[in-house]
Amino acid sequence: MKPTAPNPNYDFRRCKYCGSFAAQPLYRLARQTIYRCSQCDFHALDRLDPIVPRSGHDEEKPLDERSRQYMERRMQDVDPLLPLRLQLVREQRPLAGARLLDIGAGTGQFMQRMSEEGVQARGLEPSDLRRQFAHLKFGLELEAETVETFGTQQEHQNAFDLVTLWDVIEHVNFPVETLEGARHCLKPGGYLFIDTPSRDALSYRLSEGAYRLSGGKVTLFLDSFYEPVPYGHKQIFRPQQLVDLVEKVGFRVIRQDSGFLPPGNWLQSLLRPRNRIVLICQRPAA
Repeated sequence: MKPTAPNPNYDFRRCKYCGSFAAQPLYRLARQTIYRCSQCDFHALDRLDPIVPRSGHDEEKPLDERSRQYMERRMQDVDPLLPLRLQLVREQRPLAGARLLDIGAGTGQFMQRMSEEGVQARGLEPSDLRRQFAHLKFGLELEAETVETFGTQQEHQNAFDLVTLWDVIEHVNFPVETLEGARHCLKPGGYLFIDTPSRDALSYRLSEGAYRLSGGKVTLFLDSFYEPVPYGHKQIFRPQQLVDLVEKVGFRVIRQDSGFLPPGNWLQSLLRPRNRIVLICQRPAA
């Protein structure tokens, strides 16, 4: 049995990946603890985000100048990825007239770019400030609802040709339920796109080694991989873990890569950083 709802008293000994009570503290950092499951080797942070009910929108904080400037800077970081992600989607099917669900739409950059291509796009974003920014910047109306509940509503099931999880699966409370919600929303034959950090990244592996050799005194980049802040990183996958999970949920993986730019030769492939997991998945038509 899998956990089905965020709970402030959640027992993190219960693995969010395989559901077994086999997770134990592995890395004790300054403000958080990383648990590892002995059954499946899943790494996860001991923190969950509260899910704010839709009626709580009256308590939204206004978007201040500091937050606006921060999001403008974040947009600059994402800008180079937009044409690469767009091309990845375009290679699978024509864009004009397609229906897209952008889960964790953030500031709305990708959703806006897809709308310019003739895509009918909807976006889900739990962060109040990001929804406000998307409205002010692009005139977009992002929805606060999570895909776990969005996907249970009949009008949203089998409704979308494309679903995207760009830098999202590492942020969610329960990745299994997120992927199940995405599958419910996709039409048979529709495509799911995922981009997320990888535990095979050199910086992650060096950080693990430094922690072990120093007895926990040196953590290097572990604190940046896991963020004990609202909507921060909660789990980092190894590539095969994520492939196995999406297949278990009911998708077929049709392409896997460690980035967006395909290597040109064997040497480039050898030297290329393995710091990302990029998947193109399809919900089987039958």
